[in-house]
Amino acid sequence: VLEARAGFYEKPIATLDFASLYPSIMMAHNLCYCTLVPPEDVRKLNLPPESLYKTPSGEIFVKPELQKGILPEILEELLAARKRAKADLKEAKDPFERAVLDGRQLALKISANSVYGFTGATVGQLPCLEISSSVTSYGRQMIEHTKKLVEDKFTTLGGYEHNAEVIYGDTDSVMVQFGASTVEDAMKLGREAAEYISGTFIKPIKLEFEKVYFPYLLISKKRYAGLYWTNPEKFDKMDTKGIETVRRDNCLLVKNLVTECLHKILVDRDVPGAVQYVKNTISDLLMNRVDLSLLVITKVN
Repeated sequence: VLEARAGFYEKPIATLDFASLYPSIMMAHNLCYCTLVPPEDVRKLNLPPESLYKTPSGEIFVKPELQKGILPEILEELLAARKRAKADLKEAKDPFERAVLDGRQLALKISANSVYGFTGATVGQLPCLEISSSVTSYGRQMIEHTKKLVEDKFTTLGGYEHNAEVIYGDTDSVMVQFGASTVEDAMKLGREAAEYISGTFIKPIKLEFEKVYFPYLLISKKRYAGLYWTNPEKFDKMDTKGIETVRRDNCLLVKNLVTECLHKILVDRDVPGAVQYVKNTISDLLMNRVDLSLLVITKVN
């Protein structure tokens, strides 16, 4: 995860996401129980270096030309089935059929992601920490690589209007401020960046442009809010992550207060109005003008 550059961004922020990151890393680098080679066996078997992958965490796996892994084959089948389910979902008109297909593609996605999960579960049936640590180390390396390429290519020296800046990187996505003033321009640059960077990775690893946040409030790691755009004409929704609107361990007063403030800041663009709203709420609380039911915290163990 890249350091979050906290702040309120009033220019569009493009989000680049890796498609099925962990499964695609396992397929691209042939990570499996049957392809893992201990260092002493590399010397013993006299394996040529060009037929091996050395992962950032120091593990060694053979390339598919020598031995195709079982896990990558399983993942290929799961992701191909998910692709078919998503294609059928696009065509389907009946609401019941759509719900079934959506459930199917989600189940296949979870199944594919759990292949990485059970290699890292030490109390599970099939632990292999060499695989799980290799996957996460490749993931970190790819996020760093993406940041470097974006900030090196999209510069004024390279013929672009502004210098791009990566303001945050999560497990499988990076958020980029290209300096574009419109959502449409940010989307165009986001697509260009995704295509350019995807070309530097081993297939099937693919970076996709998914959405733009505008405006965007980045509070800290895994805590942000913004208007979510997939179409330059109109925003889809107000998206929040890790903020009190979606957390369950707060009373209704806090949830309502934060939701209203975010609406004023992001949708109405009225920061002074948000400040005044908070002051009024605090005043009501101190003057006992707040319904007590709004102050109840419910916890389910």
